[in-house]
Amino acid sequence: MKTDLLTSTFVNFRTRLRSMAAGIVGTDDADDVIHDAFCRLWSRHTSVESETEAIKLSYTAVRNSAIDALRSSRSHPTVEIDESVQRLENDDEADSKAEKTATYEAVIRLSRRVLNERQFEVFRLHDIEGAGYDEIADLLGLSNENVRAILSRSRKIIRELYRKQNPDQI
Repeated sequence: MKTDLLTSTFVNFRTRLRSMAAGIVGTDDADDVIHDAFCRLWSRHTSVESETEAIKLSYTAVRNSAIDALRSSRSHPTVEIDESVQRLENDDEADSKAEKTATYEAVIRLSRRVLNERQFEVFRLHDIEGAGYDEIADLLGLSNENVRAILSRSRKIIRELYRKQNPDQI
């Protein structure tokens, strides 16, 4: 019956205990404090002799749990998950954009150095300007198959040289 006494007292005073906890830690954390206090009390349930003792223990346990939660939140501040994820995504995006820009510029410099004029022109028109095979063929007076072959060879040359110069990046 002692177990029932502590449980029933705690349940009967739950709204008052929650109000006290909310006054200390705020309404968002009050239920967590109540739960923590009840778990702490449960280990002492065999030593409770009267309802008055159960009430006193309940209020003391809730007050102590609320103070512990408040101290913990002050010593270990938290950041909202959405906010920290957004911050990480922004950092990753900035790093990624800078990395991509540096790689892009390196590839352009490399392609100008190693490709002949026609190869660079096909490469530039297709991969930089976004022109299609038909458009490039018309502009340069080549067949579609020839444009594809030149572009393929150009990319292969650039890829091989870039890999030799930057083995750690690819």
